[in-house]
Amino acid sequence: MTPVAPLVVLLGRPNSGKSSLYNAVAGKDARVGNFAGITVDILEAEVKLGDGSAAILADLPGLYSVDAVVDKETDEGVARTFMDAAIEAGRALLVLQVIDVTQLALGLRLTRELARKDLRLLVVATQRDVLEREGRSLDHGALAKALGVPVLCVSARDTATRSIVLAAISNELSSARRTPTEAKWDPDALAKEVVRDRAALTPELERRRSFTARADGLLLHPIVGPFVFLALMALLFAAVFLVADPATRVLDAVIGSGRSHLTLWIGRGLLSSFLADGLLGGAGTVLAFMPQIVILTLAMELLEATGYLARGAFLLDRVLRLLGLSGRSFLPLLMGHACAIPAIASTRIIRDPRERLTTILVIPLMTCSARIPTYALVLSTFFSSRGVAFRALLFVGLYFVGILSGLIASLVLRRSATKGKSLPLILEMPAYRAPQAAVVLRKGWQAAGRFLRDVGSTILAVSAVLWVLLTVPLPVHAQTDAPPIERSIAATVGRSLEPVTMPLGFDWRMNVGLIGSFGARELMVGTMGVIFGIENAGDDPQPLSLRMREAKKANGAPLYSTRTGLALLAFFVFACQCMSTVAAIRRETKSWRWPLFVLVYTYAIAYAAAFLVYQVAGFFGAS
Repeated sequence: MTPVAPLVVLLGRPNSGKSSLYNAVAGKDARVGNFAGITVDILEAEVKLGDGSAAILADLPGLYSVDAVVDKETDEGVARTFMDAAIEAGRALLVLQVIDVTQLALGLRLTRELARKDLRLLVVATQRDVLEREGRSLDHGALAKALGVPVLCVSARDTATRSIVLAAISNELSSARRTPTEAKWDPDALAKEVVRDRAALTPELERRRSFTARADGLLLHPIVGPFVFLALMALLFAAVFLVADPATRVLDAVIGSGRSHLTLWIGRGLLSSFLADGLLGGAGTVLAFMPQIVILTLAMELLEATGYLARGAFLLDRVLRLLGLSGRSFLPLLMGHACAIPAIASTRIIRDPRERLTTILVIPLMTCSARIPTYALVLSTFFSSRGVAFRALLFVGLYFVGILSGLIASLVLRRSATKGKSLPLILEMPAYRAPQAAVVLRKGWQAAGRFLRDVGSTILAVSAVLWVLLTVPLPVHAQTDAPPIERSIAATVGRSLEPVTMPLGFDWRMNVGLIGSFGARELMVGTMGVIFGIENAGDDPQPLSLRMREAKKANGAPLYSTRTGLALLAFFVFACQCMSTVAAIRRETKSWRWPLFVLVYTYAIAYAAAFLVYQVAGFFGAS
């Protein structure tokens, strides 16, 4: 029987440099481990030690304490569950605690708790280069003597760090277990004792040491700070559009070319339509989100690595606390206006599991960019006679309704479905530092792979189902010479829903459009274009707008009215119609319970809002 490799876990407080050290030691061999009972991704890698043996290196989520009571769903709970499981399994375990040497006293508080446990411990102090630039050094020999365990002081940017750490791991695993010194020492006093000035404090060194304090004086200013933060968030928001949109268009063009060539190769028919429109179309939907996922992940990692993300959360925490959220929820809610998929993924920065779940559940209410084509169609169809100012005001109002509904929903959810005691916002203000490009890029690569693996598969499956609904004919329910979409399963479903949707002003055509929009919100326009015989309606909705305005009922009355347009806008503001959003919620919550909950509560609100708007508009005489 092959012996089980010993397990080395990287443990440390958030922002301690743990990810950078892991990247330096594990390199390209890092992968997401498959650990039973663990709901958060944990990276692992098999590393070769100096004596030729192997060990499994696992990067655990950051934690502040191994003694404090925490929810098992938090990052801290996951890290402790992982360690408990390894200990119970009787596996050889080495805890490699990572400490930011520039904030040694904070890290030693966790060391003191670990010293009380029956664990094999190795302490690695990172950021040695930063400490040296400040004219200070760590007496790691004195620190090791005080702790009773080996201590390294390294810089993750140094190429020699990998061999140093692996040699220390090999030596520790092969030697007799050392018993840490009884933890009666004071972290603050010990940190002051072992961190020493190497030279006289020059003006240059003084500027370097005081840079964080001076920067915080501006960035955390009660008036200037929020404006700077909002400006940076606006810049990040714009980057998702300016960079991701061209990349998405290129990917769309590649997928479109593939669909055309596939049709030419196989010929027109159900099989080619299924492969081109169902599977390749679904793949296009998946790839369309990739640039946004990668860009947002890179931006998040840059903000986190520089130390600014914690400061932004601090600035907005007081306001969001009134709604049951915290400052950490702001960025995901903001990014929900670009795309719900990366926004839902970004909720991993939220430490409180109930707050994170609440944020995930309200993100679908934010007005994402995919809703814009439908808004443009409705505004140009039903309000073409109105002035530009009126349509612009209505468009902006839709955004504010989405924000307001999200805030109200979070307040209601925190008192019902996600109620419970909130965790306090624990933030460290780490020193500002330059991020490591390799670490940031690796995070983006991992996010892309995770999205393709966990969300992309669901999108492909739902795309195939939608193709069946919109394409496969049921001739018994329609004229045999009618267009294919009028004989489809979706048209049959749309007609069967008419008694339910007529109070909203929706006929079967509108219902089919809503079914199509479940693939992606912007597909509402394309689906309605197919129904009304307009090609490429998604590229130019104006011909479709004209056709919908001129459409008549059998008695000569207009098929749709202004009331219908208002009701459709109300429905679209609230309904979670995107399969990708549902897949992302499933991926982050590890359950189908919450995606179904989102579908039920958003569609219920959407129906009620559309009904109210349609009826009230009729009461006031809207045509």
